[in-house]
Amino acid sequence: MGSPTRKWFRFGSLRDLARRWPVRGGGARDGRPARHDRAQSPPWSGHAATRRFKYQALVTLLPQQDSGLEAGLPSPVCHAVVRARHGRTHLSKLFSALVTSDDSGLSSKSSKLVTMVVVGEDADDYLTPGEHFALLRGNDVARGTVTRRLYV
Repeated sequence: MGSPTRKWFRFGSLRDLARRWPVRGGGARDGRPARHDRAQSPPWSGHAATRRFKYQALVTLLPQQDSGLEAGLPSPVCHAVVRARHGRTHLSKLFSALVTSDDSGLSSKSSKLVTMVVVGEDADDYLTPGEHFALLRGNDVARGTVTRRLYV
């Protein structure tokens, strides 16, 4: 039989847990100001871990595979997925993007200049000027080349 004074937890481990627990408020427990580091923030902390990059690109639409008709972007502004390859590692990655075209009539017979706002922490490593990419909306809709990065 156990002693009535026996504890179910060790006080030392509870004290260590309290010391490591993040402080919600103005500063840390040791008097230094709290700093928010995105790389170490837990996923539920509310900090966005993504960055936005803006590019200008030359895009040529591909014909649809099923009917042979022109594929098209549904409007001058639409969401798409960008598939790009890293220049050194040659690994492919998908990025979410908002694609904006000056005119509503993109045709597969000619190339058009579009603006893309790409969301991703390392999108700048994959989409450097001169790099090729594909736009996807369920399947490949267009092929393109980054002409320049736009800074805002």
